[in-house]
Order: sequence, then structure tokens, then C-alpha cells
Amino acid sequence: MRLQVLVNCGAGSVDADEADAQVADIERALTAAGVDASVRTFDPRHMDEEVHKAWRETPDAVVVAGGDGTVGSAAAVAAGSELVLGVLPLGTFNHFARDLGLPTDLDAAAVALAGGTSRAIDVGEVNGRVFVNNSVIGAYPVMVDIRDDLREERGWGKVRAVPVAAFHVLRRFPLHRLTITSPDGAVRRRVRTPFVFIGNGSYDDADSRVGDRCALDGGHLCVYVADVVSRWGLVRTAIHALLRGTETATHLDRFEVTELEIRARTGHLRVAIDGEVISLATPLRYRVRAGALHVMAP
Repeated sequence: MRLQVLVNCGAGSVDADEADAQVADIERALTAAGVDASVRTFDPRHMDEEVHKAWRETPDAVVVAGGDGTVGSAAAVAAGSELVLGVLPLGTFNHFARDLGLPTDLDAAAVALAGGTSRAIDVGEVNGRVFVNNSVIGAYPVMVDIRDDLREERGWGKVRAVPVAAFHVLRRFPLHRLTITSPDGAVRRRVRTPFVFIGNGSYDDADSRVGDRCALDGGHLCVYVADVVSRWGLVRTAIHALLRGTETATHLDRFEVTELEIRARTGHLRVAIDGEVISLATPLRYRVRAGALHVMAP
């Protein structure tokens, strides 16, 4: 197997000052797994150019080493093409890699890639922006903004900053009045909510943890809308979902769609896309692109 590997030295555990050592570790792990790999660092601001340049070397796959944000950016380049994308999980949470069945240990992930095959999975899209994990409106984007401010001001890592940011979000408790509809008319809701989650794939079967996906190729988006208007109502709903699963959470509306439109009273909404927060013009138009992304996976 031949791989072109791009290492984002700004992701998670990857320290830019130790880039050479990180590249050497990846080369060692892939060589030990029997993979012929060319490994280099790259500037994520030039993701499009770097991914296409790597694919022109005709590898079996272009592998990005980084976190979920890096993977999402690379997937936006690869979706809709014949390019095969691989992942080495070097971020903080690595949700996408886990859902592909990849271990988070570097050596084990290299072995899994070496024995992997290419398969087609879905991606989600909102206003033309691709996501591989999820898009979230409401409390979560606010928390990410506060978390990133804390990291910049205090030099904290993500894990340390998240609980402090969550506390600040509960104090602010942003609520949105939204109209949520699907083109086929099956979904039509007017809600006042602190939280809307749009996931790429199928979530929470009987054997999975909350947040895990049981399928990445089901051809639909999975949507959760929190039907609560108080801080402690949201906390209780979250705890219930964690302990008993989302299927039995009484204040969490769940449905599946292939397309969705979300209208708000404001011209723009802060939206988290694979953990990165951006401002998007409303209405937000979501759709699933079934089988649009080819990935190398176990």
C-alpha cells in the first residue's frame, strides 16, 4: 500500500515545535505496518492545494494526520471525487476516526490503515459547507467560542477549558426561536430551544454510547432538538441522555431527514461544524450527500 500523509502540526497533541519528531513517529509506525508512505507537514490554510497535490502522486489514499477539524476540511476537498481519504487520529477527541473503527493509538491506527479498504460514506452539508461529524446550533457554538478564548488567554488545553466554558454557557443560556422544516413536509416545527444537533449518520443504537454512530452510510441526517427552556432542564436532559440514551430522553425531539431548512429571526447564526465555529447566513439549508466520500477504513 502507498500512502501520502499530510500532518497538521496545529492539531490536538501535535506540537509545531516537535514537527520533525512527529513525522518520524508516523513514518516509523507506517513502515512497521508494511506501508510505503511519504509523510510531510502542511499548512492547513492551503488544504485544497495540499490534498490535490498529494493525490496527483497516485497513492492508494491521502491520509491526514490531525483532529476532527482537519479531517472535516480535507473531506470538503475530497467529497464528490474519486480521491480516497485516510485518517491518523492525532486530535483531542477524534470522533470521526473512532466511528470509522480506527484505534487512537498511532501504531494500532497504522496497522488498521494497512489492512483497510476503500468504502463510500456520507457527508453532511450546510449552506455548501461539508461536515463529516455534525453541525450544532445554540449552546454548543457559544461554549466553543468561550473555550477557545480561555485557551488563548490562559494557555489551557481543550479538556481543561471545556467544563469552565460549559459553566459560562449555562449562565448565559442562549435560546433561539427557529422554524425547522423538511422539503417533503414530514418535518415542520416552530421551536424555542437552546440546542439543535444535526449529525451525519445514524446515532445511538442499543449497543452504542451517546454520541457514537452505528452507521456512516445510511443516507440521512440525524437531528436532535432540545425541547427545554431552562438551564436545569437542559442539564437534566443531558444527564438522562448520557445515562439512558437519547431514545428515552423525554425532552429531546429526534428525527431523520435527507434535507432540512432552519429559519431564524436573525440574518446570521453561529454554527459549529465539526467543532469549528463559523457564522452562516440564514436560512440554514442542510442536506446529506450519500456516498460522496471515499475513505480508507478497517
